[in-house]
Amino acid sequence: MKRSAFIKTVGLATAGIITAPFILPSGRLFAASGKRRANHVVFFLFAGGLRNQETVDMQYLGNQGMSISGNIMPNMLKGSEPTSNQVFKHWNPALTVPLASQGTLFQEVSYKSGPTGHFNGHTVAMTGNYTETGLDLAVNPKFPTVFEYYRKHNSPVQSAVNAWWLSESLGPYVALNYSSHAQYGAQYGANYFSPTTTFFNLGKKYFGNIPDFQPDDVNRINDVKSFLDANYQHNASDLPGIINTPTDKAAIEKFIKDTIAKTYGGTLEWPLPTGIATSELTGDLINVAYTWEVLKTFRPELTVINTINSDVCHTDFSNYLTYIYKADYGVGWLWNKIQNDPVLGNDTILICMPEHGRNLASNSLVDKNGFHAYDHTSDDNSRRVFALVVGPSNVVKQGQILGSIGNSIGESIDIVPTIADILGFHDQIPSGLLPGRVLKEAFV
Repeated sequence: MKRSAFIKTVGLATAGIITAPFILPSGRLFAASGKRRANHVVFFLFAGGLRNQETVDMQYLGNQGMSISGNIMPNMLKGSEPTSNQVFKHWNPALTVPLASQGTLFQEVSYKSGPTGHFNGHTVAMTGNYTETGLDLAVNPKFPTVFEYYRKHNSPVQSAVNAWWLSESLGPYVALNYSSHAQYGAQYGANYFSPTTTFFNLGKKYFGNIPDFQPDDVNRINDVKSFLDANYQHNASDLPGIINTPTDKAAIEKFIKDTIAKTYGGTLEWPLPTGIATSELTGDLINVAYTWEVLKTFRPELTVINTINSDVCHTDFSNYLTYIYKADYGVGWLWNKIQNDPVLGNDTILICMPEHGRNLASNSLVDKNGFHAYDHTSDDNSRRVFALVVGPSNVVKQGQILGSIGNSIGESIDIVPTIADILGFHDQIPSGLLPGRVLKEAFV
């Protein structure tokens, strides 16, 4: 490898590793955490804005002047699929029993305050606090994220290898693995990947030749680092951000290389039904596939994954429905993988919730089928979401449906305290930081 190419590659590789951070804080900071309900939580955050009308209300095309209803989330919700194939081709579900029968569905949850925007919706869901941030600015949130609470208030203290944040796209979302809060911050943050970028698009180009690094060049870079550390006030390890331990750095590098090899060697598992071509993959399904690679490799205790493709609803209602249908398949496929894992199976609680809803009234745009599109401008309908809590029958109440239109049970800010309760550290969080409550109705 040429020296210039090597320097470029190692620089990019290092940048990638920094966004997939690991650190193990020393010492036990708090008393033993409380009793856990389960040892693993996966929070599936549906981004892009999902209307309750098309999801839990199962109205399908009822708001498009057509009397065709049906369930477009057959892996998650109970109900028959639409009889029409006009919008999308039906897939065989990944699950024989829908998730709503394996847990508790809060079919009416309220997003009570603040703009119903994407970064804002993510921030609310992942910090447990409403915020007025209306723009998608790549700034760390004011309040601590669920990752920081988990890593700071667990006893024994958990390494960042146990906390993962995987977003379908980059944008501002990388900023959500830790906050700017003075008592928390980077040292308690999570690993971060944007799989479509890291593995599927740029991964092979920039990470694929990591094994070819020349030892003499690596040694020279380490010599420069040592010189700078010795002659300036701060060491490299003092720089802002999450720093890998040597052991975890080696683990993440191996994971990146192995995963890229699977991707381009044709052995990676895709969340698709048998016989469906990979051309049917979406960014959301790609994110699901690599999330499973993380889960089965590291078996983390806390994982947050999002979708984003359904945001096409601004202009294309037909594809909005299609993306929801495929994302639902991804959730079912992922749950099936989790349940068949010797460590994660029967010891994982899955929580699904949209970041926010969408408007009741359509905008002026129509798609190729003549269907009207919908924005999300903070009307009452865009504050309607649902939440699904799924897990072992001795922990989570099975087949329970709560709430109705005009009678919401729970808020968007309740997910973080609920995760904290599941993993046994809710009582350790200082008062005043989490205004939401634990969704205790879901648990046995």
